[in-house]
Amino acid sequence: MTNNQIIRNEAARLDPATLHAIATAHHTPDEIAAIAAVCKTTDENGNEQPATVADVEIMLAADELHTFDHWKKEGKSVKKGEKHLVCCYLWKYTTKPSKEQREKAAAEGKEAAPDPHYYPTKSHLFSCLQVESSKPAPAGRFGSTAAIIEYNKKLAAERKAAKAAKEAAEKAKAEAPAPVITEEHHELPELVHADPLPTKKATKRTAKKAPAKKAETKPAGPDMEELKNAFVKNYSRLYQTDDDHESGEFYDAVDKFDEMSANNAQFAATVQKFNKYMGDLISSDREAAAFVMALDDLENAKTPEMVSTVQQLCFA
Repeated sequence: MTNNQIIRNEAARLDPATLHAIATAHHTPDEIAAIAAVCKTTDENGNEQPATVADVEIMLAADELHTFDHWKKEGKSVKKGEKHLVCCYLWKYTTKPSKEQREKAAAEGKEAAPDPHYYPTKSHLFSCLQVESSKPAPAGRFGSTAAIIEYNKKLAAERKAAKAAKEAAEKAKAEAPAPVITEEHHELPELVHADPLPTKKATKRTAKKAPAKKAETKPAGPDMEELKNAFVKNYSRLYQTDDDHESGEFYDAVDKFDEMSANNAQFAATVQKFNKYMGDLISSDREAAAFVMALDDLENAKTPEMVSTVQQLCFA
């Protein structure tokens, strides 16, 4: 007879009230009745007959009867003060040799070989109603049944409101008029061809020779080293600040350079002398403006009054 058969026979000896309490711990009466409707039992003579609710309760209760060690493996422990419902002998498996085998092997100076076998051992069985979880139950989220009911009502109201809002949004979207799409047409003005604005062609500048005049005694003119330093200073300022793109002073100086190169022999001679001293020609507007500004600076340094243009320099 197997352990399950032994436990079922022992469960049948319990009183009906205890069997019913154990069986209904995890099954409702309706579930038990439904199981009984499809089950059959066999008597001692091998005759089958329909199972009753009492038969099913014995079967279900037997499945909830276990030893202390079994419940411990399930993470449960027997409640304090509980006593076993059933005391019986169950089969237990072991590979240890018997006492007689160990003594015989020891007498022969050998180690007893394993002896797999089952042996009956006295067992005490407890029902599922007599045990509890070994781990402490977590603190309850709600303090009472009324709090649970109130929380469920709140969730139901929120779901109902969300559903109503969704339906209202869908209805409004369906009833909304289709957007009116209008096209705007803009006529572009007729393009009129215009000639580009004249630009000043960048050409290399060379000092223009003044008309030949009678030889006259002329002053020596500015010192070339001082003129060079003033030229470099003004050229650097124009280059670093890009004044040549927006300064009226710059354009005035360029115009003065052109005018005096053509009409003032002393100025033209100073330009030639400076080109020779530098080993290079004044070839750009920026260089021309820097040259005129350098002459202004040297002239201003000689007189206490500020001279704004190179027109007041005397080259006679």
